[in-house]
Amino acid sequence: MNEAGHGQRVRLVVSWVVVSVLLGYGVVQTVITAAKLFTH
Repeated sequence: MNEAGHGQRVRLVVSWVVVSVLLGYGVVQTVITAAKLFTH
């Protein structure tokens, strides 16, 4: 029972990491695009 719960927790953490990376990447791309627009 504890083993299954641990696996579920790991999967939850991994999913949050993936979401965070995707969000961070999106923000970075947006900032870069905005910077290009404003500088040119």
